[in-house]
Amino acid sequence: MVKNKTNYIMRLLLLLLITTSSAIHAYPAAQYIGFGSGYTWTQANFNDEIRTLGAFTETPSYTSVDNSDLPWQGFLGFRFHPNYGIEVGYMSYGSIAFNKTLTSFDSSQSKVIASSVREADISTKGFFLQHVLSYPLTNAFILQGRAGILVGSTDYSELETLTTINENDESFVTVQPNNSSDGFIKGQLAFSALYQSSSNWFWRLQLNQIDIDNRGEKESFSHWFTSLSLEYQLQE
Repeated sequence: MVKNKTNYIMRLLLLLLITTSSAIHAYPAAQYIGFGSGYTWTQANFNDEIRTLGAFTETPSYTSVDNSDLPWQGFLGFRFHPNYGIEVGYMSYGSIAFNKTLTSFDSSQSKVIASSVREADISTKGFFLQHVLSYPLTNAFILQGRAGILVGSTDYSELETLTTINENDESFVTVQPNNSSDGFIKGQLAFSALYQSSSNWFWRLQLNQIDIDNRGEKESFSHWFTSLSLEYQLQE
């Protein structure tokens, strides 16, 4: 199932690149490249609940939540018209890190019988293709609206420490890494403002947002990426 999904994503990405290349060769375009970095803030929703089965109760808790990071993006753009262009590139939204603890309590013995600490680092990144609509406010300032897709993945880097306690109150600790990746294709909306500092150089302030669901752990994340980029126009 994962292999089929990966093949589908790669075929779609190849089709997008071919389509973009054809449009570039068919119509003259001003070309530019750029790179930017910034700040990502992530809103996390932890929806796991207390579970009870007979005398056993499992309680989740979350600590050490680090919901900010320094993401980046690189891009290549083609302006077919002063008000329209296409941009392709690679974007990293950064990551969110936290610890999730599951505590198992046996009411018949009135004691904790196990605890599991999951140290998680979850990152999102991918290739994007965007249609760019531009509206010049002055000769130097331009507002832009962006719509396209992000073909990427959410990577889960996790370390689980499981502690079990037997009837003699002896503790046994097991440490196990759990790494996985979930590919996706998502629509993307973004807004940006350009400032032309010279004939070939532009500064760009941009806001991107993406939502990620980790249904297996009953978690969801909303990444907000504010970036400052520098563009260089290659040719008119």
